[in-house]
Amino acid sequence: MLVLITETPEAGSRMAGSLVAQAIKGTPALRLGLAAGNTPLGLYRNLVDLHRTTRLDFSHVRLFSLDEFIGLPDDSPNSYRIFFHQHLLDHVNINQAHLYLLHGQAEDIDAYCVSYERLIQNQGGIDLQILGIGQNGHLGFNEPGSSLNSRTGRCFLSASTKHNLAQAFDSELIPEWSVTMGLGTIREARTLLLLAFGAHKAESIAKALEGPLSAFIPASSIQLHPNVVVVLDREAAGSLTNQEYYLQQSSQIMKSNQWFQEP
Repeated sequence: MLVLITETPEAGSRMAGSLVAQAIKGTPALRLGLAAGNTPLGLYRNLVDLHRTTRLDFSHVRLFSLDEFIGLPDDSPNSYRIFFHQHLLDHVNINQAHLYLLHGQAEDIDAYCVSYERLIQNQGGIDLQILGIGQNGHLGFNEPGSSLNSRTGRCFLSASTKHNLAQAFDSELIPEWSVTMGLGTIREARTLLLLAFGAHKAESIAKALEGPLSAFIPASSIQLHPNVVVVLDREAAGSLTNQEYYLQQSSQIMKSNQWFQEP
């Protein structure tokens, strides 16, 4: 696991954008897993900027989504499908035939989840999966208590998750259920890129990276993955026991490795 600590969320987003851009340049038909929420917004802004300024080419990239709300119309302003279009897809040269975004309105959601797993496999698996982390340690919408080997399926949203969603949903009713890639599905991606910014994420990050492997901290399952990059700002890294080591490591890598430079 490579833990990189930046001074600010903006610097972390630039670093993450550089990593994803370099991955696309190295593999033009990259299979990229997207995550929604406030945390990756800066990453997506940087990718859009790189598309405009360096002609970063998305035309062959295949995009998958991490999760979605069950029962929410696709055109709801709170659907993650709309989120991805607003913050990334409508601003880059993506081929619509290469979009594999989760639907939350399938008549048979369980059969749909099986078909989504099959789709990922048929496409050759995900090369790079972007991730955030919930304050309760959830990964995707895999809430505390989820099986560490779970597959894409439905998940009941916890009270804490719904509380954190309340402001975004405003007057729209927050769904009770979501569909999400499972923890086992997520770990099959070749590389995981986990982002966390702000002091409110410090406790969950410390438990996920340095605590015991536990179904009650679903994000701790990334400890089982052989290729994880974690990008944090100082505040999100504030509760890490090994923080000084990570800071020294970050400094050395950013000085010496071109992969972590602006493309």
